[in-house]
Amino acid sequence: MILETGKKGVSLIEILVIVVIISILIGFSVFYPHKTISTTNLDIASKTICEILNTARNYAIAERQSFMVIFENNSCGIYKSDGTLIGKIYRFPRFIVIKAKTDGFSPAEFLPEGAAKQAGHIIIEDTSTKRIRKIILYNLTGKTKIQKK
Repeated sequence: MILETGKKGVSLIEILVIVVIISILIGFSVFYPHKTISTTNLDIASKTICEILNTARNYAIAERQSFMVIFENNSCGIYKSDGTLIGKIYRFPRFIVIKAKTDGFSPAEFLPEGAAKQAGHIIIEDTSTKRIRKIILYNLTGKTKIQKK
């Protein structure tokens, strides 16, 4: 049995419904990954800062002299006590900024035995999602810890 409706194409309303559904799907695919990528960038930046601080601590122990990590303009680098840059400057990912830092991070200085000269913390923020991470530096051990807020 053949059903004849007399239609030969798709109506304008059907096309509009399909366009609306596709628009909604595209909207989710654009904005949802951005939030995930921003959170990942914040986590990567905080872990990298901890690695840089630990590297400076290891240099201080190995070479038996003071090393500093200087934070400025949303970047940081490891310096010898005479001001010589070790390695390269690490620039924070896009939208990651230094929100606050204490005296222990102005600069973060490691003594020859591996201890930090002064304890402190630095707070970095993802300006697109307003999420923050607090990196704490302990002066007796020179170790770091990431605290999520």
